[in-house]
Amino acid sequence: MGPIVRFLLPTFLLSAAAVCQLPSSACDRLPNPLADCPYTTNSSTSHEPGALPITLFTDTAASRDAGESFLSAPQVRHEHFHWGRALFESFTFLAIEQAYVVHDDYHWVTVENGIPLNHYWRDYKESLSTWAHSGWDDGDPFLYSYVGHPIQGALTEYIQIQNDPQGRDLEFSNTKAYWWSRFKAFWWNAAYSTQWNIGPLSEMTVEKYGTIHMVRHAWTHQGRYPCYQHCLTGVGQVDLVTTPVGGALWLLTEDVLDTKINRPIEGATRNHFVIDFMRCALNPIRGGANILHGKRPWYRASRDASQIYFANHALGLAAEDLHEKK
Repeated sequence: MGPIVRFLLPTFLLSAAAVCQLPSSACDRLPNPLADCPYTTNSSTSHEPGALPITLFTDTAASRDAGESFLSAPQVRHEHFHWGRALFESFTFLAIEQAYVVHDDYHWVTVENGIPLNHYWRDYKESLSTWAHSGWDDGDPFLYSYVGHPIQGALTEYIQIQNDPQGRDLEFSNTKAYWWSRFKAFWWNAAYSTQWNIGPLSEMTVEKYGTIHMVRHAWTHQGRYPCYQHCLTGVGQVDLVTTPVGGALWLLTEDVLDTKINRPIEGATRNHFVIDFMRCALNPIRGGANILHGKRPWYRASRDASQIYFANHALGLAAEDLHEKK
């Protein structure tokens, strides 16, 4: 053994022994620490059957101070709903939708003097008045009102779910927690849908749907212009219903497909291409929400495909072993 080792080894051993002798609490000053210390004995000295179990704290101030010094448990912070992230993702989606509509209807955006949002409040009041008397149909094709808007609703619901710590890990199940999570997402969807249709940054204000300029160019149900009776002006009540209701049904369908089809596939194969492809194919709207959330389209917060595969494999081996023993 070299001279350095012979020097360091006793130093380390003696240092450890010295540290162990430091007074760590008030108990070390007692005549008989092991017998009298409240951390190692009961508050009662009775050893009869039915005596209280060992307790870490007594009512003495010394024990409370000592307990707080080295036995206090770390506080667990409760994770709340991520409002900032959810609003940011919703406004990002709104900007994408508005960019698409503005591209198609730019002549309505600049219909007066070539200036967007010109006479904002006047046009907004005119649009709301037209909407209130417009009836159900807004003049959009069937695909827009009964497919496109439910897709919009499902995506906004997923935005709420993926920012809700109580709902993001839940898969389809007939439980109170699952239905309560999707109920909250439904109302987030309804709020977004209301803003998109009649809100301050809606089709009424940006594209000027329902203004006097649009009324002058109203069209018939057959798409003919001009129109003098039962005319369409681009506004109606249809989207306020089909977006939240259709979106909730769309989301429920994707949740069922993900649980009933994707999960068994993940338990049967380790082929990541197959797993990721099926997740995107059966949950395309969830994939879009994942991208807004900064995740891959096939991301799942609730599970890892490899863990499901190995768990199913282990269950299969256990079942085979049990069968052989029988």
